[in-house]
Amino acid sequence: MSLTLGDLIAMPELKLKLRTSGPDVDRVITWVHVSELVDPTPFLTGGELLLTTGLAFDPGTTRAAGDGPPGYVERLRTAGVVGLGFGTGLSHDDVPADLLASAGRRGLPVVEVPRQTPFIAISRAVSNAIAADEYAAVTRTFAAQQALTRAALSPSGPDQVVRLLAQQVGGWVVLIDAAGALLASHPQAAGVPPEALAPEIAKLRGHRGAVSSAFPIGEDTVSVQPVDSGQRRRAFLAVGRPGVLSAADRHLVNAAVLLLTIRLEQSNGDYRGMAGLRSAMVRLLLAGDVDLVRPIAAEIGEQLPQEPLALLAVLAGPDRPTAAGLERRVGDPSRAWLAGGVGDSLAVIAGEADPGLPDLLAELAQSRGTSVGVAHSRDYPGLAAAHRQALLAAEFGRRTGGVIRFRDISAQGVTGLIDPIAGRAFADSLLDGLIEHDRTGRGDLLSSLRVWLAHLGQWDPAAAELGIHRHTLRNRMNTAADILGRSLDSPGTRSELWLALQLIDGSA
Repeated sequence: MSLTLGDLIAMPELKLKLRTSGPDVDRVITWVHVSELVDPTPFLTGGELLLTTGLAFDPGTTRAAGDGPPGYVERLRTAGVVGLGFGTGLSHDDVPADLLASAGRRGLPVVEVPRQTPFIAISRAVSNAIAADEYAAVTRTFAAQQALTRAALSPSGPDQVVRLLAQQVGGWVVLIDAAGALLASHPQAAGVPPEALAPEIAKLRGHRGAVSSAFPIGEDTVSVQPVDSGQRRRAFLAVGRPGVLSAADRHLVNAAVLLLTIRLEQSNGDYRGMAGLRSAMVRLLLAGDVDLVRPIAAEIGEQLPQEPLALLAVLAGPDRPTAAGLERRVGDPSRAWLAGGVGDSLAVIAGEADPGLPDLLAELAQSRGTSVGVAHSRDYPGLAAAHRQALLAAEFGRRTGGVIRFRDISAQGVTGLIDPIAGRAFADSLLDGLIEHDRTGRGDLLSSLRVWLAHLGQWDPAAAELGIHRHTLRNRMNTAADILGRSLDSPGTRSELWLALQLIDGSA
């Protein structure tokens, strides 16, 4: 149970004394903040117990603030402070009477902190309580995930999962099939009828990948997620309750969706039931829900690929028109990696040291036109970034197909990004005047420009390499600028000219 101000006051070792009567002391303390500022509100987010020794209430400071204790109390109430802890025995022997009066009128609890109680003791007490709450939430979530897994494996799996989930989140849960018919609900008269959810479900039905929708119905906040294997929508899970779901509750909802996915796959006689589960696990891992996937994987006897990791993003070619075709081949549950459709691509998570990884890459590369991007991550929390990199590499490789490693893209240089025909057309168009000038024998502008740019526009070393006087080189560059109609002092112009020279040299 979260720590309230009343709980804190009741701790005998802190020797705290409530100096106001009437204000609510049952609000939960989210943190402890110490400040002697007249206006500490820029550093507050709401829910804090603010501690002060009263330096802000010295006569000079109060006059400078212009509003004294009434204004100070008003600012704290507006900021959502749970209470004010006033340390006595230092700048003040007692809590100022005008502060107590203002706090009483505005309903702000004021607690006297005796000198023998250090502020750090209060901070430690609150911090320990918050840590205990977080540990209890993690323990509860883990136990609930195990219970959901056992429920999914029972004969009445979907019904049991829906019932347990509703109990855990303190709300109602409805499971609706792809056609809009009710599959399970808890309580029996749960939340809203399926037809009330139909407009939001219709929106989700048109989207692929991991999507969800949250919206209000009456006093409840409702969240709807599709239950699918990556290729088809099996059902939709709706969860409603007053207020928003906590982070722990959202993890449980994701776990329920994952388990319902495999159960509905199995109930439809689909031999890829386990592959569908692994595909859902991929999407959760890429969303950062590592702590959710680990216990579920352990419960079903799966081992996640060992870190460090390789992330493959596969864009299907003409002979594999969708990611589904690749997933059926790659996502075999007997494999040591995880594979799942993410949008129009296939994501594969494997251990870098997996001995089957080279063969997998070779197999994928043989699919005509298939582009495979490869990136790496030291650990699971870095998978989302690695997936973005792998997708970029796969898109980069669409022109040629095959396997492209993200870290190797930069080694090709900028010219490797440009279509050869388009690049040559750009270079010839930009340098046409200089090429024509040199062709008529009126000077060697192209070679002079190339050397001058290679020396970053430095006259003496460039002229020395060309074997001419620096003034001659300057005259040539002035001539080049006139022909081009551009200033060679512009970094953008220099970059374009250097790129064009590389392209006509055939280095593209």
